[in-house]
Amino acid sequence: MQPKDAKILLIASSLTGMSFLVTRLKKWECEIHFASSYKDANILVDSKIYDLVLSEFRLSDGSSHPLADSLLGSNTTLVYPYPVETGCYWLPAVKNGQSCWGARAMRSNEFAAFLDDILKELKSRHTAGSGEFRAASS
Repeated sequence: MQPKDAKILLIASSLTGMSFLVTRLKKWECEIHFASSYKDANILVDSKIYDLVLSEFRLSDGSSHPLADSLLGSNTTLVYPYPVETGCYWLPAVKNGQSCWGARAMRSNEFAAFLDDILKELKSRHTAGSGEFRAASS
């Protein structure tokens, strides 16, 4: 049986500044999809195939609140980057389908560790009897 890759959805008006995410996700051999509007993102999210969604909080076509609501009860994790003067904080909104609004914001280095933990968890979930999902060698 062919191994399944973790499916990640990046939602942003532009991919500028997301190269570190794409690089890190490719290291884990994730299947990466992109959306530049919430209209497109909602269509993709309705397919219920995403393990992780990383989304800007606001795009030109609206707010992400309906997106977060649609992921409740799924197995998906949703995290938002929040730009600040010195970089950005990462705000978890949904973890494995459960609301986690109000959870502590993460600095970039904390988010990197959180992302690796999520990807390790996904690796375990995807390899349970179906082949191998692994981090690629550096």
